[in-house]
Amino acid sequence: MAFRHRSEYDESVPRALREARASYDAAAAEYEQAMEKARKAWAEALAVAIEAGMSYQEIADEVGVSHTSISRAIKQHASAR
Repeated sequence: MAFRHRSEYDESVPRALREARASYDAAAAEYEQAMEKARKAWAEALAVAIEAGMSYQEIADEVGVSHTSISRAIKQHASAR
């Protein structure tokens, strides 16, 4: 088996990798937190719309989502209470 020549590198290379990974992980965590907050707000708004008397079809027409998505969000909202 032939070995190709590898360049030498100093500690800055693995350090940069670790820093980039930490930055990526932090950004991913922030994104997940923001999405969870948005999902809760979305489910709350759907529940309020249903309680106000809007039908699934009216909601679907208004915001362009499926009946299944509406139902799922409302169920998640109810289980979070």
